[in-house]
Amino acid sequence: MSEFIERIKLVKGDITKQTGTDAIVAGVYPDMKLEGSLNAALKEAAGTELDKFIIEHIPKPMSGDAFATPPFNLPVWHIIYVVQPRWRDGFYHEDVQQLRCFRSAMALAERMKLKSIAFPALGTGKKKFPVPRAARIALQGIIDRAYEAFTERLKALGGKV
Repeated sequence: MSEFIERIKLVKGDITKQTGTDAIVAGVYPDMKLEGSLNAALKEAAGTELDKFIIEHIPKPMSGDAFATPPFNLPVWHIIYVVQPRWRDGFYHEDVQQLRCFRSAMALAERMKLKSIAFPALGTGKKKFPVPRAARIALQGIIDRAYEAFTERLKALGGKV
């Protein structure tokens, strides 16, 4: 697992100005409302075409789903949106749904053959996930999916796990 942790780099700053990465990840509610400060910044940077694209091309998703949009005016190749739950009190399986968001984003990035992804502190703003809990879930989802992808590839090549 340590080889995956070594590939994670923490960066503080404005994710809409993130360069040198294939995609940035953002959260959206199941009703597809682009609320919160990150989505406001993305809409401002990407322009009105982002809203139009989502309305025209994305069917009603379920919590945990991930989908990609073009970057429009952002300095990356894609925006990956994950459909996030709102934090209520932890008794409504929000952790499981949030973990599914990270795994879904990683799986989509793998299918798209992306090499680098910028994740913000998903869920910690308007969705009100407790920050330590959100950090644990994020790292678990990213590392789990990376490990799974390498394991699948090794098995496909005839290796033993």
